[in-house]
Order: sequence, then structure tokens, then C-alpha cells
Amino acid sequence: MPRLESLSLLPLSPSETCWIPPSTDTFDARRYISSLSADPLTASFDISPSPQNQHNTKIRPGTYIIFALSTTELAQEYPQDSADYRNICEYTPGRYLGLVTSTFARWNEDEGSTDEEVIVHFVSKYTPQLSVVADHFVPIFPVSSTALEDSSALHTGILFPWIDYKQWTTLGVRLRVRQTNPSSLVFELCNEDFERFEDKAGKDYSRLETIDATLDDETRDTLARLSVAPVALPAEIWFDIRNHPDINEPPRFATDVDSLESIIAGCMPRDHESSALDEE
Repeated sequence: MPRLESLSLLPLSPSETCWIPPSTDTFDARRYISSLSADPLTASFDISPSPQNQHNTKIRPGTYIIFALSTTELAQEYPQDSADYRNICEYTPGRYLGLVTSTFARWNEDEGSTDEEVIVHFVSKYTPQLSVVADHFVPIFPVSSTALEDSSALHTGILFPWIDYKQWTTLGVRLRVRQTNPSSLVFELCNEDFERFEDKAGKDYSRLETIDATLDDETRDTLARLSVAPVALPAEIWFDIRNHPDINEPPRFATDVDSLESIIAGCMPRDHESSALDEE
């Protein structure tokens, strides 16, 4: 199996990453958000009823986390004394802020442990730059603008540590959790506010579906690269979202993926390189 495919770090093509809900007369937002984790993973996860395959996830939907692509996990494919291993480890991926919106766990018989995958929707200081999703966000309290009523913003049980941040509703990423940094301080949305996020996200996904056919190729490609994909990327996460001054805006995430793909492609033998990059 090509290394890129085995690490779930394939090029993010629009056809594989742009999650648009099907047209329906009545759109159930909560059911759609849940389906992002359930349907695409059915083929990948063992769903037999045996007790050893029943596991609870460690991360609760509605939790804010900091995350970064795991170069440690990617480097494990190569000998520790090799230049390939060093090249991957020397790359410093960006850290990003997001809201866990779905979780899924399975028993990994090969490693004798539970694998956990999460869907995370991006959070940023700024609104999404693509015009088609420019209003696909909800403000997170606290906000400085007096024009916004408190009821329009999402509230966390513990006061969110930044002012004027935006919770994106349609753009995010699927992660395989490989390393966690626990904390007694966890920032979670209040239950009713998580439901409001789900409702807004469902409406925004539905609107995006109606204009999908009108998008030009460049917009479609950019949108796809920041949309939840059916493949999970290995990641390290932090539960304490404070004290991370180097949080990046979401568009850089696609740059991280490109950079690591280039490094890994350079590590592979020439006879494997084209097949790995072409398999989308």
C-alpha cells in the first residue's frame, strides 16, 4: 500500500472532500451532523456486536480543542536513523482551533487499543474568506460589538479565552487522534448552544448544496480543501486551548497538508511516487 494512502494523507480532491447534504424537503440538521461521522466510516470500522468492539469515545462533541497534524505518527513509517524520518520530524505543522462536532471510536486489534476519530469544525479570528461561505459562522461569546446581542453568540461553560472569535459551520477536518494533552480545564459549549450550532450548520450545508452546481473550479477546489473529508488525518490535540499564541487561521491547514505530502513523496522510492499521488 502506498505510504500516503496508509497514513490517510492523500491529496484532498474536491470529489472526496466536499461534504454537501442531499436535497430533502425537510432538512434535519442534527441528523446530518451526526451522519458526517457515521456513514463514511461504516466500511472502515468493525461494527460487530462483540463486547470488545464497543468503546466510548474520550472526547465529547461540543468540546473546543487545539490540534496539529502529527509528524511523529507520520515519521513512524521510516527508520529513526534515516534522513526521511528526520525530514518529517523537522517539519513544524501549524496549530489550529476547532470545535469537536462528532466522534467515533473502534477497537484496533493490531495495536490492542482504541482508535478515536473526530470531526472538528474550524474556529478563527476572521470570517471565512470564500464569498460563498462568508456568513457560514456563529460568533463565540465574548464579543466586543454592541450590535450583536448576547443571545446570538455561542456560550461555553467556562468563559471562552478570546474575544470576537468565529465558529465556522461548514468547513472543518476529520482527524485520527494519535496523541492527547489532557487538562482539567476543558472548554465546552452549553448544550442548547451546541444544538443552535447544529441547526445553523445544517441550514448552511443545505444552502451550499443549492449553489454547488454554480461554483467555478477554483472556488470548488478551495472549498473542498477546507471541508470535512472521508479520510482522517493523524493529529495531536490539546484540551486546554489557552496559552497557544501561535494559533493559525484555517487556510494554512491546506498548506500543511501540501507540505507534508511533498516531504513524504520525496521520501518514497520513485516507482511508488506517481501511484501514491495519483490515487485520489
